[in-house]
Amino acid sequence: MGEPFELNLPDGWTKTILGRPDGGKLTDSQDSFVLYYRRIDPNRDNFCLRATFEVGNVEGVTFQTAYGLIAVDTIASPSDDSRHRNYALVGRSRTPEGLNYGNLLRIVSGYSDPEARRQKERRILDPTRLFPTQNQKDEINQGDRHTFMLRKTDSGLEASMNTSEGCETVSVPGCDFLLKQDGRWIYVGIAIAGEVGLSITDFSFETSQGKVSHTPEGVFKHTVPDYPFNRSLVKAFASEDTTKTPNLVLNVAPDGHSLIDAISKAGPGSIINLADGTYFEGPIYIPATCSAEPGSPVTLRAEHPGRAIICPSVSSPKMPAMTLRASNWILDGLVFRGASSAGLFVCGSNNVIKHCEACGNADTGILLCSFPGASRSDWPSFNRIEYCTSHDNCDSSRTNADGFGAKLSIGKGNAFYDCKAFHNIDDGFDLYTKSTIGRISPVLLERCEAAYNGWLEGEVRPQGHFRAGCGFKTGGEGVKVRHRIKQCSAHDNARDGFAFNSNPSCVLSGCKAWNNGRDFDSLAGSCRLIRLLHCCCSRLHR
Repeated sequence: MGEPFELNLPDGWTKTILGRPDGGKLTDSQDSFVLYYRRIDPNRDNFCLRATFEVGNVEGVTFQTAYGLIAVDTIASPSDDSRHRNYALVGRSRTPEGLNYGNLLRIVSGYSDPEARRQKERRILDPTRLFPTQNQKDEINQGDRHTFMLRKTDSGLEASMNTSEGCETVSVPGCDFLLKQDGRWIYVGIAIAGEVGLSITDFSFETSQGKVSHTPEGVFKHTVPDYPFNRSLVKAFASEDTTKTPNLVLNVAPDGHSLIDAISKAGPGSIINLADGTYFEGPIYIPATCSAEPGSPVTLRAEHPGRAIICPSVSSPKMPAMTLRASNWILDGLVFRGASSAGLFVCGSNNVIKHCEACGNADTGILLCSFPGASRSDWPSFNRIEYCTSHDNCDSSRTNADGFGAKLSIGKGNAFYDCKAFHNIDDGFDLYTKSTIGRISPVLLERCEAAYNGWLEGEVRPQGHFRAGCGFKTGGEGVKVRHRIKQCSAHDNARDGFAFNSNPSCVLSGCKAWNNGRDFDSLAGSCRLIRLLHCCCSRLHR
């Protein structure tokens, strides 16, 4: 990684990169960043750290970019992608809902294990301490200028910011939540996550005699939002629980019988036929109470494949065009377009999605993931996605909308056959995992194609290093999952054709890659004989 920072520090300051060599990220799971630090003994010292940040180049800014002053509890194992740290960061980061940036004190706490791995029940992400009277913006913009201060006192931590609009301070009682891993030292300094150009001036650091203070239980609140939507939104779109009649044949048209009403009545073995046209109902929510029976599914199909379009109103909140929470359904020939979240969200089991298309949605086109808050036993399993296409999906940050996703929390037996993903702003196929959630079950992808991901149709392909736009992303955060990818092809993607993304267990066989930013990522280069079976590419990067 280059040095996009203008920074002159006194002697005695050390630089390290925690987690990721490409600049890092701040998320609701694993955090990584560049750190310039001094260590202090909190049993003996208080400190006051101050600096002014002015934003320059913003071309690399994403929704995971952050910067500011930090106090962190450990820098051990800097190359360990699964390492988690307790910290307090005062600076600029995403607000709790992840919808915009804020000036805030962001707290991560709860890790007590010296290895700090995969402890979902212990992680607390609390970014609620905003500076509300300061200028909160939706973006990090060139020319933004803020002066931040982070201080440890005998009673806790204080954070403040100064702008032309004035000064404001927020605080938390105690600091011993920063003594759970190393146990003796606190590492204090400047943290920068992501690719953002910064000029850092007016730097000062002072220490004085001090002592450790206790953080009472319950001070920090867990505020990670549900994914891919807030559960409370579903209630407004859930159809009333009516009597389900088996073996119905229901014909629905955009200007006729309601699709939502037909869904609420269809029992096992029923068929719902959709006439050509655009259905502006919804968002459509198919609850678990609409589940059919094995061998007697409910079929929702287009009379003419590709001509029945599910397109929720633009005034709808952040919800998928259709949420399939029921099991034993068949969706055939539908188009999901223009949603404010995913096109189709599948969180039930034993469903078949075939000959469907997703395009122009503000998140992943077709997404497999558990319903927010579901237990592991209810993770979606044995879903089959075949002959589907997903393209031109793009979120507001232009970094997170994939073609297909099977990630975060999915159960056994999910598979994709003969699917195509192209011109999605992020990845074609995304199998991302989070270390705070843990291992998902292996996914099978067979005869699938990913091309031209990283930019939309009609745009110019990005040049140089690009953070988004992989063909197949097969992991994340060091979680080992033995996905199987057979006879798939990746070409003309902005970043990697096949990105193992710290998953060392994926198996590829008979796959082809060409004309990508990299055809196979560096992990494949070091372990290609184990994981790449009869694969070929234009260049293999070691």
